[in-house]
Amino acid sequence: MTKRPPAVEVACWLLWSLVAAGLAVCVMVVVKRDDLGAVWSPMQVGDSTVQPVEFVPVILVLYAVTALLAATLIALFRTGHNWARHALAALVVGVFLVTVATVRTDPPRLVDWAAIAGAVICSVTLVFLWHPQSRAYVRGLGPLDGSPDA
Repeated sequence: MTKRPPAVEVACWLLWSLVAAGLAVCVMVVVKRDDLGAVWSPMQVGDSTVQPVEFVPVILVLYAVTALLAATLIALFRTGHNWARHALAALVVGVFLVTVATVRTDPPRLVDWAAIAGAVICSVTLVFLWHPQSRAYVRGLGPLDGSPDA
């Protein structure tokens, strides 16, 4: 079995930090649901029968599905599956787009800063997912530095 290069290890740690950050955001959404409801729900106009959107269950289910998918893909990436690296990159790009879209909705400051931090972590994670060491590892080329496999 070949030793995983540092870029793969860092990418995995960053991916796990994104999963943990997603859990923290879910907790913030539950705690700040009233403030977020004022921003994310449609405005009441006159005699409208439109009910405010209950988004907390949707966000919790979305997080659970995404976290389980990420956990599965991280395990497959660590064992050298190139397609898992591509899927993780797509997942990270999706999270990045969600964080950028969240900032544009003018949420409370705490959610705003968490989204910005998440976008930065996503960007750095993509760098390590596409690092030459990661590419060589999933293609079975071993370490790039010429050191013998461990």
